Amino acid sequence: MSMQRTIGTCFLLAVIGTVGHAQSKNHAPLPTSSSSLSVEAKLLVGFHDMPIGAKGELAITPVNVTFTSSGVTDRLRRGRISDVFIGDERVETGGVAGKVARIAVPFGDGAALGTITQEQVGLLTINYRDDHDGLLSVVFQLPKEDAVEIENEMELDVISRPSIVPHRVCKVHDTMASLHMPPIQSIQGLVVAPEYQSLLYETLIELPVENFHVNRLFPDGHQGAECAHYMLTLIVENFSKGSALTRASTGPAGLFVGVTKLAVRVELRDANGRLLLDKEVKASRRDDRESLSAASSAAGDIAKAVKKADLWLDRARVN
Repeated sequence: MSMQRTIGTCFLLAVIGTVGHAQSKNHAPLPTSSSSLSVEAKLLVGFHDMPIGAKGELAITPVNVTFTSSGVTDRLRRGRISDVFIGDERVETGGVAGKVARIAVPFGDGAALGTITQEQVGLLTINYRDDHDGLLSVVFQLPKEDAVEIENEMELDVISRPSIVPHRVCKVHDTMASLHMPPIQSIQGLVVAPEYQSLLYETLIELPVENFHVNRLFPDGHQGAECAHYMLTLIVENFSKGSALTRASTGPAGLFVGVTKLAVRVELRDANGRLLLDKEVKASRRDDRESLSAASSAAGDIAKAVKKADLWLDRARVN
């Protein structure tokens, strides 16, 4: 074995040992009671009082779903939940060091290292109506077995009652520029992972209204949404979840295989149904970039497209 090969192998083993140590911290087992569960989780989107990426305790009780991080607690009532989904994803556990290591290790060993510095996690997506009947979502990253147990515990509660669907009639349009966002749709026959839909929807809802050039952004069903000046409809036309593990473990070929793709048709209409914007927005993830970030990338591009539609000029013409 050459000196270069020996150095590369030692470096690989050192990184593996570091990552393995980080992954060996097992989470506390769930309580056996089905009425109350508590697990460690990471917030990916939702609960607007919390920063994205916050880590804390997710607690499921018969009444509420609560998340506590750094002394701050946010909650939603279980009676307002309309859907619960679980998914899975591979995420980077080696941090920046893991990514650098895969580049630095010679002779293609970086590809093998990619299978070790990433792990499969569970994704828990909860759709619910807030106190104003607005449709919102929250997505958590947590151990997959915990996500499955939470879904099983909540499933009967969700399907035993119909989801809240507000029925209101708007007679007079609001005086300020506002934007209504219905639930994200997809073309017939296309299956889109719920977590990607929720990440896209929630990321848009959380963006500052200035990013859209409006004064108010209404989630679907929110009191007053029917009075909005504009409606933003999103239709997913192409979706491929891809695999971060495949991308990481295939070296340069990761640019072409295991790619995550998302294509969204963006339609913006005024209160009279006039089409102001019709655009396709695409996002993809290649190499080591985590697949889920494709949704947030698409959200940013959608907001830019809406802002360029120059809604203030449109209002001036209408008025």
